[in-house]
Amino acid sequence: MNKIDYDQIALSKAKELGYDTIRYCGERDGWKYYRLVKACLIGKKTGLPKYIRISRNGSPIVFVEDLQETMWAIGQENTLYCL
Repeated sequence: MNKIDYDQIALSKAKELGYDTIRYCGERDGWKYYRLVKACLIGKKTGLPKYIRISRNGSPIVFVEDLQETMWAIGQENTLYCL
């Protein structure tokens, strides 16, 4: 059984889309959620953050576009990083 490096998958997708770093936000229904971050925009208000989700097998990478999913990911990120 191969171990999938979800962080590396998310980071490579983030770099492909022009983002610098990622933040793990949690797992729900078999999906791992990551926030995409541009270092030059840290501390600036730019609207809702961008999130992606990766399935357990690592192949489908989907942007989170649903508002409820985005709010859940924001809440999870705040809980994990005590923001």
